[in-house]
Amino acid sequence: MADGEKTGLGKAVLLLGLTLPSSLLLTGCGEKLPEVTPEEGTEVVQIAEPAAGELLRTLVTRVTASVEEGGAAQAVEFCSMDAIPLTRLVEAGLDGGLTLKRTSFRYRNPDNAPDEAEELALRYFEDAILSDGEAPPHYVQRVSPEELRYYKPLFVGEFCLQCHGDYESLASEVRAKLDAKYPGDLATGYKAGDLRGLVRVSVPAALVQE
Repeated sequence: MADGEKTGLGKAVLLLGLTLPSSLLLTGCGEKLPEVTPEEGTEVVQIAEPAAGELLRTLVTRVTASVEEGGAAQAVEFCSMDAIPLTRLVEAGLDGGLTLKRTSFRYRNPDNAPDEAEELALRYFEDAILSDGEAPPHYVQRVSPEELRYYKPLFVGEFCLQCHGDYESLASEVRAKLDAKYPGDLATGYKAGDLRGLVRVSVPAALVQE
């Protein structure tokens, strides 16, 4: 496919809030999965967007409170101990069997490392930013006959740089906490406005087919 055709396709997909690379995922029998239709994509967004928003509001509120109480080092402590359990708590309050995850190529907690489908989603957003200078608001992907996924991009704000900026510029207590809690940390060196990662909401296909 020529570069011009790729650009045109990307813009058309962006308008729908969908993406076609999900059709490259294969079933266990080696067959291509059906593409997400515009109608399915719209329904997945309507189901999943409030769940992603609830997770982000919950985490941001708690991280902000941790910084206010004890500085950025305490926020690192909170994230290492409570971010994933808090994600599960938000998930438990959702209807319909939705599941939640944050993921990134440059993850801090190995539990947030991307699987194959999430890698495709991350590359989709990275390619869109390189091509158009900005990320689409979301991405919808079919990963199996039983599951569709919604992804929302996360960006680095000035506030985030206290824990995710250039490593050498971080406060000494933050560096010490990161070294202790995340010896394999990949999540420093960001600048404000960088793509940090994604929130993923998995939606059972049965909810969309109802």
